[in-house]
Amino acid sequence: MPQDPTHLSPQDPTYIGTQIHQWYLQHARELPWRDTFDPYKIWLAEIILQQTRIQQGIKYYYRFLERFPDVDSLAKGEIDEVLKYWEGLGYYSRARNLHATAKHIVENLSSTFPDHHSELIKLKGVGPYTARAIGSFAFGNVTGVIDGNVLRVMSRVLGDHSAINEVSTRNKFQLIIDDWVAQVPPREFNHGIMDIGATICTPTQPACMICPLESTCVARAKGLTHVLPYKPKKLKRKIRFYQFYLCKNQKGEIAVRKRPESGLWGGLWEVPHTEVSRDFWLKKEDEAGGTYSGELKHVFTHFDMMIHVYDITGDSLDTEGFQFISTDKIAIFAFPKAILTIFDLFLFL
Repeated sequence: MPQDPTHLSPQDPTYIGTQIHQWYLQHARELPWRDTFDPYKIWLAEIILQQTRIQQGIKYYYRFLERFPDVDSLAKGEIDEVLKYWEGLGYYSRARNLHATAKHIVENLSSTFPDHHSELIKLKGVGPYTARAIGSFAFGNVTGVIDGNVLRVMSRVLGDHSAINEVSTRNKFQLIIDDWVAQVPPREFNHGIMDIGATICTPTQPACMICPLESTCVARAKGLTHVLPYKPKKLKRKIRFYQFYLCKNQKGEIAVRKRPESGLWGGLWEVPHTEVSRDFWLKKEDEAGGTYSGELKHVFTHFDMMIHVYDITGDSLDTEGFQFISTDKIAIFAFPKAILTIFDLFLFL
């Protein structure tokens, strides 16, 4: 006779592992990187999805694979081209790390990925989550994969009020999920618990009635789904103010230059800009005599960039270190998303 799940603790590994595995076999989301065991394709997908919604990431995944179908082709590619194919995804350090890691794998590991998360984590740009994801999805490593969705599911199932943004909480949950995943095929389990978090155990209005873990979920039993997971409020975001210039010469070409490899927008191309005080920014004036075109807001992880855009001639602005290109050449260079938006709104009128 099967055990009554109401008499099981939330940590019961056999029950939870089996429930998630069986649910996944019936309700799995169809995603392109789930049809492969190729560690290169899985690695690429995981890096793309670190800061990107799935629907947006899919088109970049296909586009990137078409140009760089394997680790050898990526290693041989020029960094400027890699950045161009990454253009619009943001967080460009991910693209630089991809390129550097591909070269390392080809040159030092005979084009072969390590097959365990304890070695994968040594690769540049690969953290604990990504290492375990590649290890589980490509090589069947028996380890739990914890992303934001999984943290939410576990916090509610366990009725755990620990702050989910604390390393100690993640470490505690890792030990528990490793017990859960050990009972069933790890690849399907990890996909399953992430899907439950993405489609059922959502941040607001979770669909508890159709959740395979409803009967063993402490938050559901105690009416705490609106409280958990617990995440302390962030400090107020910083706002910075900038003036960007569409600086043109007599031929109508615009001034651009490549940024240093490190730091914000490292290795990408930019137009002239300067950071100013809030009070000066609000005046919508330009000391160099530029003509105000409009404004926009660009959101980074740690601050908001408020932008005013000005048209100006090349002889009115210091353009040392810049080069002038025709507007039809813009597609050749890799620009940050904020500058691409400026082009769309104020250059290609």
